[in-house]
Amino acid sequence: MLETKLNVVQPMASGIRVLIIEDQPTFAHIVRAYLLQQGMEVEWAANGAEAHEKRAAFRPEIMLVDLELPDISGFDLVSAYAGRSDCGIIVVTANGEEAARVAGLDSGADDYFVKSGPTRELAARINALHRRLNKPPGERAGRVFVDVPGRIVTGEAGRQERLTEAEMVALETMLDAAGAAVSRDWLSKVALRRPMHMDDRAVDQLVLKLRRKLSAVGAPERLIMSSRNQGYIIGEPSRFRRIGPNGD
Repeated sequence: MLETKLNVVQPMASGIRVLIIEDQPTFAHIVRAYLLQQGMEVEWAANGAEAHEKRAAFRPEIMLVDLELPDISGFDLVSAYAGRSDCGIIVVTANGEEAARVAGLDSGADDYFVKSGPTRELAARINALHRRLNKPPGERAGRVFVDVPGRIVTGEAGRQERLTEAEMVALETMLDAAGAAVSRDWLSKVALRRPMHMDDRAVDQLVLKLRRKLSAVGAPERLIMSSRNQGYIIGEPSRFRRIGPNGD
């Protein structure tokens, strides 16, 4: 359950500007009080209209976006701001189902938090996202080496992750598109070997797992981007180098 006590668990990074976009005052006030105690600067918007105004005036580094707002879909709000380099996005939802979390990330969010979780976890996620988004340029510029036959991706620091066959096919398909969007339907056919059905989230879950593995080897945030009604795009295919018999 969400904590009401404001005990300091561990030192947190200070000065991070956080905008809470949430229509439940009790939840917003508890989170705001905790984050303020952790040394962050915090503003609260109760709806989408306030969010636009406060984002412009406050210039947050991290936004916490409730997916159920009174005047706008949280998914639409996330999509409107996703991909901008000035602000990270964590979706906040009362629904802990994987499909809901995947849908939020698919809209372009960087991370998610379930409301029943502890506030110290939310603070930790904010700090972790802030660190990832503020890596020195040298760290952000790393390449990813793709061993196609071995189904292994390797970062410049030597960290490796093994991909499933479906993940490798999806990655190769998006790389072959050279910056163009690849539809979910096509990814389902070539990677999952079946047509995509209505309300089918299997492709989104596949891409989510691929994103996590690429991030684990040091790939930049938002390297695989979603394009509403079009599919998925690898924003910077030049960061990848394919190796092995089928590579360069």
